[in-house]
Amino acid sequence: MKLLNSLLLTTFIFTGCSQNNLNTNNNSTLNINKITECKVLENEKDRIICHLEKAKNGNVKSQTWLGYYYNVGKVVPKDKVKANFWFTKAAMQNDLYSQRELAINYIEKKDYKNALIWLEKASNQNDKVALRELAYLYDLGHGVEIDKNKAFGLFKKAALQGDMIAQNEVGFYYEMGWVVKKDYKTAIQWYVQTAKKENLFGLHKMGAFYAKGYGVPQNYKESYKWFRKAAVNGNKDSMQWLGLFYEQGNGVDRNYAKAKVLYEKSGSDFSKNRLKIMRDKRLIK
Repeated sequence: MKLLNSLLLTTFIFTGCSQNNLNTNNNSTLNINKITECKVLENEKDRIICHLEKAKNGNVKSQTWLGYYYNVGKVVPKDKVKANFWFTKAAMQNDLYSQRELAINYIEKKDYKNALIWLEKASNQNDKVALRELAYLYDLGHGVEIDKNKAFGLFKKAALQGDMIAQNEVGFYYEMGWVVKKDYKTAIQWYVQTAKKENLFGLHKMGAFYAKGYGVPQNYKESYKWFRKAAVNGNKDSMQWLGLFYEQGNGVDRNYAKAKVLYEKSGSDFSKNRLKIMRDKRLIK
């Protein structure tokens, strides 16, 4: 009963304040009861007022929309508390989007126990993002005991649905040999899927595997191609590899000036060390 009273009080506070903020009153020109779908309203503020009225009457779609508006700060001020309030209402009616967004908001607050509850519910509906985020909880031990086996299974379910982050994680599990036999050939099969979609992690991994000969014959020219795509899009690790290629002439003509530029852009400790070595050898100024 205490929880129910608290919920009712919260509902009054949120819906009351929201109505005041949106200037809703008895003189409103909107007749919500005659509106089947709030999306037909051209004015976005009127649309929110419509959703507010319908949400108070238990309309799950409107509850979800209010959660979204407050979550991203669209039209109304950004307010995670109000967002979570409406997401919870909709999530309790088994709305998948609300369950997932509510869980993500809890993760941002490091409230992993509540995140776990809603991620499990969304994962039961086979949502790929929820599957991936639930996998991370088990992978990192957030709110649960570390369970790499369970994490891998969840990552793979999400990966098979095309989630790029999960595909990279499956590849990484095979690369590292975590709960599966180390298998570079299988790892690169996962990495190439994300690399072809211009994913920076996947692009870098493809470059690294060809540079080291992991799962494929060593091929510096092929490696250079993947590293360059990643570096052009800002991947610092790929920049340092390209710097090394130009310094040593791997797959490209040796060019100390280009190596210097790439090392400087990378800014990594490795790059700084290579720059020092090149200066000590008087290869660059």
